[in-house]
Amino acid sequence: MAWPKGVKRGSRIATSAPIAGTNQEQVKTPLRWNMKAQANWETMDGREDSVDRFHVPANMIPEGMSLQWVTSQVYGQEQTQHRAEFERKGWTPVHGEDFDGRFDGMFMPKGQEGEISNGGLVLMARPKELTDAAHKRDLRKAREQLAIKEAALRGGDIPGVSLDTTHPSVLAVTKLNRSYERVAVPQDDD
Repeated sequence: MAWPKGVKRGSRIATSAPIAGTNQEQVKTPLRWNMKAQANWETMDGREDSVDRFHVPANMIPEGMSLQWVTSQVYGQEQTQHRAEFERKGWTPVHGEDFDGRFDGMFMPKGQEGEISNGGLVLMARPKELTDAAHKRDLRKAREQLAIKEAALRGGDIPGVSLDTTHPSVLAVTKLNRSYERVAVPQDDD
C-alpha cells in the first residue's frame, strides 16, 4: 500500500493513534479481562525483581549467623554426598518458619512447608564463629601451599625446565618478586 497522496510523512515516531488519511483503526482493549484463573497482577507484590535471585540482604541475616546456598540437586538428581559434607561442617537447612519466619515467602511461596530451596540449592545456616574459624583455616592452608611452592622455586625445582636448575649460577639469578594490588570490594548496601 502506497502512502496517500498529499499527506506529509513527517517524523517516523511509533504511535497508537491512527494516521491521518489512512483507514487504520485504533484497537480498543477492555479495562478488565475475564480469565478462568485469578489474575496474578492484582495480588502481586510491588518489589522489583533482583538480578541475583539468591541474594539475601545483609539486614535480613540473623545476628551471629552465616547463610550459604548449598547444592542439593543437579538436574533433579540428589547430591547427597555433597550436601552431607556441608552438614558435617555444621551447616543446617533453613525452613520458612525459622528465624521468626523472616525468609517465609522470600525464595518460595509463603507458608510452604520444608526447607527453603531455589533452583536445586538449599539455604543453610550456621553460627558465624564456625564460619570465621573455617575462613582462618582456609587462609592458613593457602599460605602454606604458597610457601611450599616458593621454597621449591628458590631451590631450583622449576617444572618444565630441562636444564640443571640446581646449579649455583642458576640459583643466584632465580628471584621471586611479590607485588600487591588494591582490589575494590563492593559493599552490600541492603
